[in-house]
Amino acid sequence: MEGIMNKQGAVKVLRSRAVTVQLVLLSILFCVEVEAETTEQTHTYNQPKIFPIKVTQGVAVDGGFFYAISNTSIDKCDKQTGEVVATWAADKRLAAQKHFKHLNSGTVVGAKLYAAHSRFPLAPNDCSVEIWDISGKGLDHVQSIHMPAGHGSLTWIDRHKDGSWWMCYAVYGKTKNKQTKLIKYRYEDGQFSELKTYSFPNEVVARWGSMSCSGGSWGPDGLLYTTGHDHAEAYVLDIDAEGGLKYLRTEKDMGFYGQGIAWDRFAKAAVLWGIVKNKKVCATRVAAIK
Repeated sequence: MEGIMNKQGAVKVLRSRAVTVQLVLLSILFCVEVEAETTEQTHTYNQPKIFPIKVTQGVAVDGGFFYAISNTSIDKCDKQTGEVVATWAADKRLAAQKHFKHLNSGTVVGAKLYAAHSRFPLAPNDCSVEIWDISGKGLDHVQSIHMPAGHGSLTWIDRHKDGSWWMCYAVYGKTKNKQTKLIKYRYEDGQFSELKTYSFPNEVVARWGSMSCSGGSWGPDGLLYTTGHDHAEAYVLDIDAEGGLKYLRTEKDMGFYGQGIAWDRFAKAAVLWGIVKNKKVCATRVAAIK
């Protein structure tokens, strides 16, 4: 009888342990599901400003104006009304401008506009950083800094608040775009010096399809917001403890569709500018970010 009692007790213990294991497994699965959900949209958006301006590549912004960037031209527009106050177009008759082929994303630092440029698809690895003086209502091209070949097509450039510069070199193709690189630079004496190279997380590369990273801008929360070529979403990244790029989440339905983006570093609110190719420039307010 005592043996039977012991066996029954052992069975109860085993059952209890089995239930505990099941609860642990369910807890783990629940946490995984919650984590998967939190990688999607987490903020509320509204678009206080939409400008029906035909633009093909990206947008940059300063205190009073935004810059609608197309392949070989830029419109400088009043930030409140959208009125075009200046237009620059590459003059291929000039030796200093005959190389212009494919402008991309841009960023404003001080009284200068810096834009990424490549000769894609003619010569994808032939890249340069193009600089304009934007003082007052002006928009005057003042310098081209040619970058070393071999990384890919330069699609965006941005300056971090710590003074470092970041540029993305796109490689296209379903099996090749994982070679897309993000490079950190030091900028001094009119030249960029490479400091470190990063690869994009697999979760982000998978969203590109056969395209690549078209835009990137450091946000007011210290995180890097990036875009693909044509999805209405931004992929939010951070630098992890090991010094690599870490995927945090995807912000969906932001109003723009891929291409070049720019955080408004001159606005009190957190506003991210983007474009819908050939249709409009939009300013999206991200309510939860200060």
